[in-house]
Amino acid sequence: MITLSSPLFFGYGIAAHFTAKLEEALLDEPADKVFLVADQGVYGAHAGRDALLTGRPDAEVLLIEPGEASKSWAGLESLCETLVSKGASKRSVVIAFGGGSVGNLVGLAAGLLFRGIRYVEVPTSFMHLTDGVLSNKQAINGRTGKNHFGLYHAPLFIWADASYLETEPVRSRKAGIAEAVKNALISQPALVSYFRRLLRPDGRYSATELRDLALNTILSKLEILKRDPSEKRYALVLEYGHTFGHAIEWLSQGALLHGECVSVGMKMAAHLANERHLIADEIVDLHYELIDSCLGLVPALPQHIDAASLFATMACDNKKTGENLRFVLLDELGSCANDEGDWLVTIPDHAYILDLVERFLSAYPRRLAKPHRSRGPALAIRPLPAAIVNASWSR
Repeated sequence: MITLSSPLFFGYGIAAHFTAKLEEALLDEPADKVFLVADQGVYGAHAGRDALLTGRPDAEVLLIEPGEASKSWAGLESLCETLVSKGASKRSVVIAFGGGSVGNLVGLAAGLLFRGIRYVEVPTSFMHLTDGVLSNKQAINGRTGKNHFGLYHAPLFIWADASYLETEPVRSRKAGIAEAVKNALISQPALVSYFRRLLRPDGRYSATELRDLALNTILSKLEILKRDPSEKRYALVLEYGHTFGHAIEWLSQGALLHGECVSVGMKMAAHLANERHLIADEIVDLHYELIDSCLGLVPALPQHIDAASLFATMACDNKKTGENLRFVLLDELGSCANDEGDWLVTIPDHAYILDLVERFLSAYPRRLAKPHRSRGPALAIRPLPAAIVNASWSR
């Protein structure tokens, strides 16, 4: 067991133990009703009821629309009203079975229903198992962007069964691993050599490799959360690449996965930091090596995404604290800039951001060339230490 705000139980093929652990968690206040919420595809692929709830024949399964489409006011209202109509009370428990969209929706519904009822996370995707469930952030999307409406609500516990990852589509798996690469870039540089050895462009791994990759990714994020469990100060570094990435995801209208968009957003953030003289060229190159070459993640951007629409969508980013755009930026490998005290960098020059986006999109998927004249204040470049790149890593 890994200890955090909610207990996380990690293993392989552990579904048979779930009912006993659920009953143990409910000893002080037994549940009057148990609901399992999943999207139909995920539930069918994993036979969720048979595998998890053999000891709860009274549990009721609710199937929702798959993907980001469910993370809406309509989806939230439908789930909440359905739970109430089926007799949910303050003593009920809801199980979120699936990826991040299901987890976010169920977590938010559980946080709102009767001012908060209990819920359990059972993630089935690499991204949600290694990233989403470690946060207590629950949210739905609004009309102009991602995750605009939400709250913090912690699950009773997290049931992280790595065996679910074997049936995940390769595309989804690779998108999830992008967030693991992010952890290496922002906080865990010793992971770089590990990823160079392990990651494969075809996205296919043995059961043991998937299990170890998932556990190592969880541990890398927990190192960040130890410093800031609230995710309101230092842990904002986990939003690296997300200002650009969320805008791309929103504009893609479901054509791209979250991790695919973040992988592009990280490269854009690297160019921004490089042009602001925060990081050296070698660190920009490392982004392309890990994401494009090692992970093999170079998603095709929809043709309708242009610089103007991307900039307008970023203007509604959920990290904004004023009129200007703010970004998590590296100042060296494994470290993010914090000159303003909140781990976000303000870029007041909107024309420059628009210009950078235009140049990046015109060059994508190739590496963006540096402009002839540097933009922004000259800051000290911190060279990439060879010792960090070659460091070994073990848990």
